[in-house]
Amino acid sequence: MPVPSHPDDGILRAEQSASMLLTHNASIESTDAELEGGSKNRPMILIADDDDDTRAMLRTLLEMKSYRVIEAGDGEETIEKTVKENPGLVLLDLGLPVLNGLSVIRRLREDLLIVDVPLVVVTGFDKHVETAMAAGCVDYLMKPIDFDRLDAILDYYVPTKSLAASA
Repeated sequence: MPVPSHPDDGILRAEQSASMLLTHNASIESTDAELEGGSKNRPMILIADDDDDTRAMLRTLLEMKSYRVIEAGDGEETIEKTVKENPGLVLLDLGLPVLNGLSVIRRLREDLLIVDVPLVVVTGFDKHVETAMAAGCVDYLMKPIDFDRLDAILDYYVPTKSLAASA
């Protein structure tokens, strides 16, 4: 840094630098707030699966489609996050530990009376689909996941296209 030619010159530069830094930080905070505000308008999906790889794959896919994603690894956590976060959709594995998927559906629908959050069962066992539908899930996906069917479910229950068109 060059030595100031006048003693007040160094003070003035320091004040200018501080002012520019404050302006820059305010700009960053404003951008962060806009990004956060924008993300709040995006639909949230809860992925409830005990398999880390399945959650990671679905998270990546859903975030690429502009969804906000939260995760749960067991049935109790699924209930807690559904109540607290009120997601636009829950992708629910039936084979969850602590509390299985069917028990999660029954607790959310019957005990907690949460009927406005669509629950979509994701399972590798088609023999449980009818039971899950009777308990209160709205749809199902078979594993391995058919991504075209997943897109159709997302477009129906938590569309992002209408948000982009209205923005």
